[in-house]
Amino acid sequence: MIEFDADFENASLGQVTRIAEDWYQIGMRPDTTYWTHFRIRGCKGREITFNLTFTSRTHANRWAVNDTGNPEDPDYSCRNPYFSYDGKSWQHFSHAQVYITVPNTVSFRQKFEEDEAFVCYTIPYTYADLQTYLGRIADHPLITVESLGKTKDGHDLPLVTVADKPECDDILFLICREDGDEPTSNCALEGLIDHITAGEDPLLVRMLQRCTLKIVPMVAIDAVIIGSPYGGPYDVMARRWMDEKPLPEIARIKEALEGWLQSGAVRLIAKLHGGQTYDNRPVWDFRVFDRELRKLLPKQVAASLDPDWNPFVRDAVPWVRKLTIIESWLQQDYDFWNFFSVHTNGADPEQLRRQGGRFAELLARYVLGTG
Repeated sequence: MIEFDADFENASLGQVTRIAEDWYQIGMRPDTTYWTHFRIRGCKGREITFNLTFTSRTHANRWAVNDTGNPEDPDYSCRNPYFSYDGKSWQHFSHAQVYITVPNTVSFRQKFEEDEAFVCYTIPYTYADLQTYLGRIADHPLITVESLGKTKDGHDLPLVTVADKPECDDILFLICREDGDEPTSNCALEGLIDHITAGEDPLLVRMLQRCTLKIVPMVAIDAVIIGSPYGGPYDVMARRWMDEKPLPEIARIKEALEGWLQSGAVRLIAKLHGGQTYDNRPVWDFRVFDRELRKLLPKQVAASLDPDWNPFVRDAVPWVRKLTIIESWLQQDYDFWNFFSVHTNGADPEQLRRQGGRFAELLARYVLGTG
């Protein structure tokens, strides 16, 4: 008998229905719409099929489902989820396809070689993963890791400072992972920090002589922990920046930023969003307001893609004032326009880390005024 559970960090599982021997319908929690992450036991030597029905056709794109509209010529392709025997090394299922006879349904299958396995929509990056990474870099002489305070659910909200000279006037401020279901952004952030602190690139060494980086590596901590996309019970956390009574994590970030903004120290503010999964083209779309940074980025995706790094500017000015995101707050309260957001995309975590290094080089060119 196969046992299912979601008793671990970042897990998400609704009701499970056994359809037949080694065939299960996976239910999703009402807050997840398309995301699932669960554990099975008793699976060694068994080929198990999982069906999953997303709650809305609008989320079919999360599984890359293409409805041809022609039942005689269906498109069976869909995104292939991942499994892991240890929660660290992940691989795709051997088979995944659209389940044509039931609307908005995908089916994936695997013969398992171990008795216990984790199954996830994507390769997860959890709060525990972040804590492990911060523990690894905390003793670096250029890095300070501290807490801005507590999240709504009582978890530490880390702030990472990367600085060579504490007296530097200019601050580059970055926030990451506003949405719980964007793990690629944390991989890219690791690559950025590691590349800067390696001390091997003269351009990055010079950048740290001119500015300090302040980084909030994960905003939607509570959502990540409970395995919920976006902001968990607070819906889209990225749109909660102008609430009359903001969530504690947003309030703490705003308090820190306000002090630096009032002193005139902030040169650039950025936020790293990401893909919900991997297997994407390595194309980063920058929504840029800062004019000097815009000059350093192509206006469209290159016809022939670089293996790793393909940034381009995607205009965002017309719609920002309609939202309640951090950019809206910066404009309304501080008339601050030196900011941008970017979506990180790539084929796997290691490629995202390499891209993070290229992103660091872009920031250095911006700070140093080099083309």
